Amino acid sequence: MPAGLQIWDASGRLVVDFTTRLARIVGSAAIDGKPNQVSSPFLAQGDIFVAFQPTALWNFIDMDVSRPIFTIPARGGTTISWTYSPGFGSHNMPIVGTMFYGVK
Repeated sequence: MPAGLQIWDASGRLVVDFTTRLARIVGSAAIDGKPNQVSSPFLAQGDIFVAFQPTALWNFIDMDVSRPIFTIPARGGTTISWTYSPGFGSHNMPIVGTMFYGVK
């Protein structure tokens, strides 16, 4: 007898089945406006993903902001690093927040 997992949405469409890879969050890090990196041995277990959640959205003057740029290693890597894009004016503010990372 086959075994697995299947999930349908409210409209009856199959959205997850046994061949779908489900993501697993393995950690988080505060992104504080400075370049940095984070390492975890769990990242070597699959394809790495990053989700960034800004702390605030509307407190920037003239939208002159620096955004975090994430460098994600190839499969088997264990370190995610980030830098910031350059600003465009004299009111530049780095976007800060939380990065969630994991594997799928």
